[in-house]
Formats: sequence, C-alpha cells, structure tokens
Amino acid sequence: MNILFVHSIGTKKFGGGEKWLISAASGLRDNGHRVFVGGKQDSRLLKAASQNGLETVVFNILSDISVYHVFKIASFLRANKIDVLITKSRDLAVAGIASRLGGNPLVLVRHGLPLRSSFRKHSFLLKKLADGVITNTTSIKDLYEVNGWVEKDFTRVIYNGTVATNNVPSYNYSEKFPGKRIILTVGRLAAQKGYFYLIDAISMLNRQHNDLMFVVLGEGKLHNKLLSYARKKGVSGSIHFEGFVDNVVPYLKGCDLFVLPSLYEGMPNAAMEAMSYGIPVILTNVNGARELIPDEGKGILIPPCDPEAIAQAVIRLKDDPDLRRRLGEEARRHIMANFPVSEMIANIQTYIDERIIVKRQLQAVIQ
Repeated sequence: MNILFVHSIGTKKFGGGEKWLISAASGLRDNGHRVFVGGKQDSRLLKAASQNGLETVVFNILSDISVYHVFKIASFLRANKIDVLITKSRDLAVAGIASRLGGNPLVLVRHGLPLRSSFRKHSFLLKKLADGVITNTTSIKDLYEVNGWVEKDFTRVIYNGTVATNNVPSYNYSEKFPGKRIILTVGRLAAQKGYFYLIDAISMLNRQHNDLMFVVLGEGKLHNKLLSYARKKGVSGSIHFEGFVDNVVPYLKGCDLFVLPSLYEGMPNAAMEAMSYGIPVILTNVNGARELIPDEGKGILIPPCDPEAIAQAVIRLKDDPDLRRRLGEEARRHIMANFPVSEMIANIQTYIDERIIVKRQLQAVIQ
C-alpha cells in the first residue's frame, strides 16, 4: 500500500505525537509499504523523517481550511495512488476534503490528547470526512463513544510502543551539576505540562533537600514566564531548562528520577521511555498515565495541580534506594512486555486492513 501521513505541526515543535508518527511511518515502511510524511518546510518533523529514511513532502498548512492545500494534497494523492491517509484532528478538514477529490483513500485520524475545545466541529468532521480514529488511551476512546460521536469499533486504542536503545551512553550530569541528584522531566513548556506546580514543589523541597537538580528538556512559549516564576520562588538555582534536544535517551538513562506533572495527557511517551530504561517515575494521575502505571509497583501516581504531592513523592523515592530499584526494575519489565514497537505497528496494520474492508462495504451499499 501507499500511505501518506499529513501533520502540520510547527517547524520547531517535536513531541510525543511526532515521535509516534516517525515510529509508525518507519514501521509501516519496514513492513513493505511505501510511506510519505507531509509537513511544514524545514520542520523538525520532516528532518526526523528524512533521517529515518522516509520520503517527505512539503505541505505548509497554516489554517483549518486552506483551499490551496486541499488541491495540492488531492493532486499528490492521485499522482502517488495513495491508499491510506493518516492525519491529526487539526488537519482533518484540509486532508479529508482533499481525500474526496484525490481518489478517496482510507482516512484515519490519530488523536493522542483529550479534546479541550471545538467538540461539535470535531464530531461533524469525523462523521463527514474520517473512516476511523487511532488513539492511545482508553480514556480518549471512551470520550468518543460516550458522547455518541462515532459507532462502536470506529475508534481503536493502539498503545504507543517503545524500544530501549542500549548502545547509547548516559548523559554525564555530574560535569554540570556536581553532587546533585537529577530529576528529569520532558515536554513542551506549555500550561498542559504543569511546570508552575513543579516549581512550587521545588520551593518546598529546597527547605531541607538542597541536593536536587530538576532538569527540563523542551521549549515553548512559557519559557520566560517559567524562568521568572522560578526566580520569584527563589529556586532558579535548582531548576535547569536545557531546551530542545534531538535525542532524549542519554538524559533519560543518566537521571535518578523522572517526573511528569501534567494537567492532562494522552499516553506520555517520555515517561514510557524512562520506564523502559529502569528509571522510577512520578506521574500525575491523568488520562493515559493510569494505563501506563496500572498498579503502585510500577511507578507513583499523584493528583494533578498538587505541589505538595510532587514534593512528597520525590522525598519518598529520594530517601529509599531499594524502592527506587524495585520500581525501576518492575517498570522496565512492564514496558518491555506490554508496549513493544512491533506490537504497535502490527495493531496499526490490522486496524488499517479492517477499516478498508468496512469502507468498501459501505461504498458497495451506497452504489
């Protein structure tokens, strides 16, 4: 089959959704399909796609409705005989209309975060333009079905997959932060990630635990506000914003703990990766985190928006090396057994095959 991914993320953004796309596209390519990745010119997404040997195409989609890109994508679909188009919610209007003009391929929407707005619009577009939804948590699937937006089996939960890269050396934090225990978090500097609550927790911890350094990987529009808030709380020397890094694996392997204080999530990729390397994790108990850590033996879940809970969980792990070891070992076993990339790709392939059959049956009835 010929498969096109359309993803209009900003040129400097690259997070969990983009990692999923590269992993899914590479896996489908390795299964014998011809796979294209469409995104904005000079974007980190297209750079990563090229580095992984994927064919790329530039679609500089700037709005929900772009007549120019409707026809550009439709032309590409026809010229390359695309069988499957996989896109995200924001691009469904453009990509979905283009599919109707470009040979009517199967259109799947990948939805990795809970909806925050535009519910009616999203429901309308799904019913009119999509042939199925791939999501990464049961909580998002339930949202679709409970609200009656789609029929049963239209939405499929396919968990993110990961693989541990053992030949990558650990980042040596001691050169920059001698004598410090490193607590890592990874994610865009956005309100969703709950970093202000993390800074509040650091303020509590600094009173008696000054051997900790919190390292944040990621960039975003809240960077200056977070720096200012850290200074205001007197903890700017205990939190370091490293910025965006192409490869987070060395940083994950070298840290002592991983914390993700998100207000909402899909299936948090960075936390899954940390667990795959045996790093104990502290996650807020939201959405996919509950499916990633199904019991207390695999990590610590805490309430969102609760700095004291963050601080207490950090102290609990910091002061108990046996607990850190047990959680890390069990987390690694859990991820390797239940979230392999090979299973993710196989499930995507199965879902594509099933939805193609359903689409053909519906077309036969209409005709």
